Amino acid sequence: MSVKEFIHQALDLNRKDLLRQLEGLSAEELAWQPAPSSNSIAFIAWHMARVEDGWVQRVFQRQPHLWISDGWAKRLGMPEEMRDLGWGYSKEQLASFDAPSLDLILGYSEAVRRATLDFLERWDPDGEPVEARAPWGQPISPQDFFAQIVWELNQHGGQIAYVRGLKRAEIDAEYTGPLAPSPGG
Repeated sequence: MSVKEFIHQALDLNRKDLLRQLEGLSAEELAWQPAPSSNSIAFIAWHMARVEDGWVQRVFQRQPHLWISDGWAKRLGMPEEMRDLGWGYSKEQLASFDAPSLDLILGYSEAVRRATLDFLERWDPDGEPVEARAPWGQPISPQDFFAQIVWELNQHGGQIAYVRGLKRAEIDAEYTGPLAPSPGG
């Protein structure tokens, strides 16, 4: 398996798992915070897309974020702030986060993923190095970025599953990951 195939599979598995965790959630469940300083499921899902959008569009392709260029900020009723990726929010900011609908979050997330996969398709891991700087200022390669984004998406996917379990007071004991067959299937 090539590095690009591995990355593609990791992103696909993450997407499949995310969709499973978000399936059937009500608006109230999406907006629920376990504690005032905790993120809601909607916030986490939005943040996941914002980070991927910011890194792929701005850091590697030096293009405007889809958040602004494709009008997602307006559709989600949020400010067109390019630098707001959902990091370092205060309790007050988290409390005032107006959770967009699941359809809008998933639409934005899907658009971002298509852009990521388009970049991945064009990227040659053995070709000319891509010069980029991570948000914290250090040089970063696409290989390191994809390792970081897969880690981040998995961390946040686990957070969504955890918050969902807290809210619904249930455990999905049958689920062993996106590669496993469905129970009874």
